[in-house]
Amino acid sequence: MKFLNSLKNVFKFIFCYTLPLTAIVLAVSLMAAQNARAALGISAQIDRTELEITDNLYLTVTISGDSASVPEPTIPPMSNFNAYSSGRSQSISIMNGRITTSVSFTYILTPRFIGRQKIPAISAFNGREKAITSEIEVTVTKSGAAAGTAQGSPPQHQGAAGRAAAPKAADTLIFLKAETDRRTAYPGQQINLLIRFYTAVPLTSNPQYLPPAYKNLIFEDLPPVRNGEVTIKDIRYSFSEIKTALFGLSPGPASISPASVIAQLQSNEHIDPFDPNFFQKFFSMNGSQGATKELKTENLTLNILPLPDGAPLSFTGAVGNYTIAAELDRNRVKTGEAVNLSVTVSGTGSLTTVTAPKLSELMGFKVFDTMSSLDINKKNDIISGKKVFTTVIVPRSEGPIRIPQIKFAFFDPEVKTYREVETKPLELNVEKGDSDAKNFNFTQPGTQVVSATGSDIRYVSDKAKAPVIIRAAGVLFGMAWWLNLLPVAALLFSLLFSNIQSFRLRNPQIFRFRQAKAAAGKDISRAETELKADRLKEAVSVLYDSFMEYLSDKTGGKISALTTRQARELIKDRFPLMDEYHLEEIKSFWEQLEMFHFSPSSLTAQNAKDLITRYTVLLERLEKEFKKK
Repeated sequence: MKFLNSLKNVFKFIFCYTLPLTAIVLAVSLMAAQNARAALGISAQIDRTELEITDNLYLTVTISGDSASVPEPTIPPMSNFNAYSSGRSQSISIMNGRITTSVSFTYILTPRFIGRQKIPAISAFNGREKAITSEIEVTVTKSGAAAGTAQGSPPQHQGAAGRAAAPKAADTLIFLKAETDRRTAYPGQQINLLIRFYTAVPLTSNPQYLPPAYKNLIFEDLPPVRNGEVTIKDIRYSFSEIKTALFGLSPGPASISPASVIAQLQSNEHIDPFDPNFFQKFFSMNGSQGATKELKTENLTLNILPLPDGAPLSFTGAVGNYTIAAELDRNRVKTGEAVNLSVTVSGTGSLTTVTAPKLSELMGFKVFDTMSSLDINKKNDIISGKKVFTTVIVPRSEGPIRIPQIKFAFFDPEVKTYREVETKPLELNVEKGDSDAKNFNFTQPGTQVVSATGSDIRYVSDKAKAPVIIRAAGVLFGMAWWLNLLPVAALLFSLLFSNIQSFRLRNPQIFRFRQAKAAAGKDISRAETELKADRLKEAVSVLYDSFMEYLSDKTGGKISALTTRQARELIKDRFPLMDEYHLEEIKSFWEQLEMFHFSPSSLTAQNAKDLITRYTVLLERLEKEFKKK
């Protein structure tokens, strides 16, 4: 009976005291973990809340997080505004092992309609959590300028002679034209695309611009939209001008598909702006939206030239004009303390594709992964800025340590030659750390040690010992109360781990989807190793298998067993929000991989290097597309 009562008391203690306390501790821990992960933040600001129809609105979206990189914002379709990317600035701080990143994306919005308009909610998703802004309301008013623009009254014609010769066809009074400032360029060399929308007829709203798709090219917007007037064949037009910076990815042909502009004409019937009754007809339409007219540019082709031979060993594919600098966040540390080594590459060119300069062998340091931050500006229609590569290094030995020069090579397309720049050497004074002071040794001289000098007569009890379970219960009750939580906590965590593993086995596609990029990143490292060993065919094979596996993990299908057309249909079916540009990029890269994979005779080291670079850039862009909801 005593045994049963003791056992009953043990279980009563566990279920009445230990379990509730364990549940509270677990709940608090889970809440703390959730708060620790809920570090993704997003905010949106505009420079004003009221503007004229002919003005531009600046929108700044800031995303912050507690990791080395944060996702780009998802800008939803805006029927009331045309949106253009104006640049970005990024900062990374590393303090006491904690990484904090903040990126500001700037956009220029041009309103399309007069009245109260809303900028929809903008979101960001990092794969675990989603942050979203609130809607922003903007008031768009009529232009105060008396002169005619693309919206409102049409430009006035020049003279009676011109009026007699004025063409009446609508295609000559409103049209769209696209051209580039060059037709040949090296990979990474800037090409400016100019698209102009001309109109000599009144419109009911600012036109909607639909940008073209690009093949073998990456692009950056060059806002703001320019407006002006020009006379062509005795007809004065108002025009809106949009510029885009393009950069070739790899040698070979590149193309620009037609761009589109959708304009709302004042009336369903054609109105001659030089008709004597023009104004009477114009004001009698009572705000009718009129007819919709869609205009398109012609398809443009470009030729991306191969880079010449003779590249320095430090060349990793950068094209443009750059400088390099390096610095330490401090010059005096102790062994075991972390130091931030920052290498900044600044200049003009496609900074997005610039990779980290190779560090010399840093003897006496433990070197961690390199993180990068990117700032881009577009002043005078030239893409420039800086990219900062931050590496955490930890000195292991004391004394003065010299960090040698860091070299960075690039191809300058203006002078058509390779150039190599380098940083100055850095000095770091490392003192002996005080970690030994934290180790306590209780057997040092001076510590009193009690030792047995003899033994007495052992006492023999004449009473039977208590049962083992009773003594165990006594030990449990004699322990600190919080130690009783450990077995229960271990049990609950075991159950949680078992549930996670069971969920993973039931839903393998979810984990394949999430881990696809990491697996592709390892494959890129393998391909780079094969390339360094001059095994070009093996490097391309790694990339080909990796790309097939990456698409299979994302879609849940066996991509390698499909044709490019079937794969395109599968991706479009699974991810309907993916745009045509990225679908074309997948097809183009697939075809390029197949060409070199199955016909390696034309493969060169430069081709393999370009494939690795293109795959790296494509992965970053596809990750954002696959996360669209």
